Amino acid sequence: MTTEQRQHIFSGRPSGVSVWKQIAETLGTEIRDRAFSLTGRLPSETELAARFRVNRHTLRQAVGALQLDGLVRIEKGRGTFVQHELLDYTLSRRTRFSENLLRQGLLPSKQLLTAHEMAAPLRMAKELGLEMGAPVLMVQTLDEANGHPIGMATAYYPAMRFNGLLDMLSDGSSSTDILRHFGVEDYVRAKSQITTQMPSDETARLLKQPATRPVMCVECLDVDMQGRPIKYGETVFCGDRVQLVVTPDSVA
Repeated sequence: MTTEQRQHIFSGRPSGVSVWKQIAETLGTEIRDRAFSLTGRLPSETELAARFRVNRHTLRQAVGALQLDGLVRIEKGRGTFVQHELLDYTLSRRTRFSENLLRQGLLPSKQLLTAHEMAAPLRMAKELGLEMGAPVLMVQTLDEANGHPIGMATAYYPAMRFNGLLDMLSDGSSSTDILRHFGVEDYVRAKSQITTQMPSDETARLLKQPATRPVMCVECLDVDMQGRPIKYGETVFCGDRVQLVVTPDSVA
């Protein structure tokens, strides 16, 4: 049923049913049908009041009912967010960002934030099988679904093996094409470690979320088909937009 059809039904206002309940039922159905998947939030109070031709008090009763049902989350000064619109992000031996989103009908995109060479600290060097202080290539991106941020990823590659990677990245080449250029036709996830943490002010700004809300952090290690480390990564995900799904073939 389309939004227009529901609007026509609503305009009838069956007797004995409170107007705010009708509004709540209409919006609840639209939420379950993923009508707000592009933005992850309801239209503004003013827009909804105009749509249903009611005053704001009546509308707030309807939205309050949706909140009690766990369908929305109201954030003062930011809007009303849909709780039902969690993106499933699968962690498995073949974790792929684009595939995770495309399977759900979402458009994946990445914004390059920074990329440079640096000396590997002890833990990173250990994960990549390098000496501490060995050169690594750090690439940080903002990961998006339908143009909305869902996470911030930081990846580290051994500089000796992937010399020239940063230049190819600046030319717009995809990470998959870059890896193939360096002889990595395929790779798998060797380890995923999930924790939660509080975001920095900058991370919260980029993810467009309050700095007081925790984010999920996934530390991972990808290896080529010979078991050699190719990338150590850390991704922080918005906890209110993403749910991590661990499949049976995952390696913890």
